[in-house]
Amino acid sequence: MSENKNVKNPQEKLDTARKIADKSKNSGFFETLEEAVVRAFRWISSVIDRVFFTKSYAVIFSLVLACLLYFVVNFNDDTFSSTLSSSKTINNVSVTARYNSESFEATGIPVSCDITFTGDAANVNNAASKNGYCLINMEGYTEGTHMVDLVATGYGDNVNAIVVPSQAQVTLKRKTTAQFDLSYDFVNKNALDSKYILGIPEFENGTSKVNIRASQDTLNSIALVKALIDVSGQSTDFEVEAPLVAYNSQGQMVDAEIVPSSVKAKVSITSPHKSVPIKLNITGDAPIGFALESVSMDHQTTEIYASESILANVDEVSVNLDLSTVASDAEIILPVVLPAGVNSSDVTMVNLKVTLGSAVSKTIDNITINSINNDNGYGVSYADTLSVSVIVTGTQSNIDQVKASDFYVYIDFKNIQEPGTYDLPVQVTNNSDAYVSVEVNPKNLNITLVSQE
Repeated sequence: MSENKNVKNPQEKLDTARKIADKSKNSGFFETLEEAVVRAFRWISSVIDRVFFTKSYAVIFSLVLACLLYFVVNFNDDTFSSTLSSSKTINNVSVTARYNSESFEATGIPVSCDITFTGDAANVNNAASKNGYCLINMEGYTEGTHMVDLVATGYGDNVNAIVVPSQAQVTLKRKTTAQFDLSYDFVNKNALDSKYILGIPEFENGTSKVNIRASQDTLNSIALVKALIDVSGQSTDFEVEAPLVAYNSQGQMVDAEIVPSSVKAKVSITSPHKSVPIKLNITGDAPIGFALESVSMDHQTTEIYASESILANVDEVSVNLDLSTVASDAEIILPVVLPAGVNSSDVTMVNLKVTLGSAVSKTIDNITINSINNDNGYGVSYADTLSVSVIVTGTQSNIDQVKASDFYVYIDFKNIQEPGTYDLPVQVTNNSDAYVSVEVNPKNLNITLVSQE
């Protein structure tokens, strides 16, 4: 009997039936899940329709939305920050000290301090904007050294204030009184016209001494007391209230109570002056082959201003021309040189017209030698000669003006203290107005000095 391959055995039929049943179960589960999702979506959709499209619910929703928008628009950092803690530091706050300043001198008090505020942000900002100060209170303290707290004052009680430094070591010294001579200083003299001379101040009521109250250590450090007289803008006699200042030996100001603290001073102003010639001093050499032909100045005299004692000893002012800086005929502007002590001159600059010419020389022989400053009266013996030659160099027109009598030739014995033989320089002075240069030949001489005793 042949085998039929298409006929399944009972076990295979059973497995196939189970698979079909399992597939049927899975299909039912997915269908159930799908139906649940659809129902949920429909419920949400109906809720949205009732809220947005039903009149009663729409009014409620609009009210909620309006409240939300109002909160967002009106919300700011101050509203929020008012509930936050904040801090802020202000620096260099002035320190005020309270103590018996009539009886005591205080040292060690800080000039300034720093204050840090902490607390509610609005209160911190408010405190930092106030004009408070640091207080160091020593009322009731006696002589000695004390540790004293620094307290922030004038900032309100709504913040916590931390002061740095929080304490200071302060020394109180009992004051005493001493008397000092009064002198003076003129201040802002650079603002006073240099033509003016300030007289000696006269203090009101003839004040010449002042009292100073301070500790003994401070009094011992004071070297002088001055009235500071401001002279800026003054041109005639004036009176001014001059503050008094104490100084130590190093010229530093000493903090002390001066009685009185100022004094009225009367000051006279004068303007002594006189007219003097302007002298031209010529130095240096013209370019090789040239000599100075002539110089003309646009001012010959000037009015100078100085104290009477200075003016008595000043007979001229000068202008210095260095020929080595002149290469050809030129017009030059040069300053007037004032002697020491002369404050000003009406003429400060002069215009010079300089002309050069060809240089020539001539020799003038047999110029007599003179002796000066032979204070010991020594006899003079010239080993070589009793006369010298003078060599004159200049333009022809200037040389033609000079003669032997224009030159003074001499030996200076100023530094000779005892007899003996010396090699000394021969010197010459040109007394002419001609623009020439001179030299002597020989330049030195052997001279013997003999005692006359």
